[in-house]
Amino acid sequence: MKEVGKQYIKYLGDMSPLNEVISVDGFSETEILDEVSKFYFKMSKQVTKERTEIYQKSLGVTPRSIKIDKMSNRWGSCNTKKEITYNYLIVTLPMELIDYIVVHELCHIYHMNHDRSFWRKIGSIMPDYKKRMKMLNGSE
Repeated sequence: MKEVGKQYIKYLGDMSPLNEVISVDGFSETEILDEVSKFYFKMSKQVTKERTEIYQKSLGVTPRSIKIDKMSNRWGSCNTKKEITYNYLIVTLPMELIDYIVVHELCHIYHMNHDRSFWRKIGSIMPDYKKRMKMLNGSE
């Protein structure tokens, strides 16, 4: 059996059962990393879909689509076609930060920029958004 690094379990704030096991027997490091990426894509799709459904009701908006992709410098984006894309690594964040990103992107359906009305909209759903934003940016 090959060992690649150490084993870790990421605590996401609840007692979710661990349903996925990735065996590393006989696989190269590249193959293992590919499987981990696939796992992150799958879990990110599931989590962002669930969280988006919760917050879109509160905001009264529906995105045209939700996609997961590799993004080098952002956690999410929303285009003028109301298509939201989330970074596949979003699932590695605590749920309170995932929720902030989801609300942030859903609010872009109303406001494509970061003007005052955009931030007011976020604040109406998530009064502690500034704290979450600081946590996400690593300054808290």
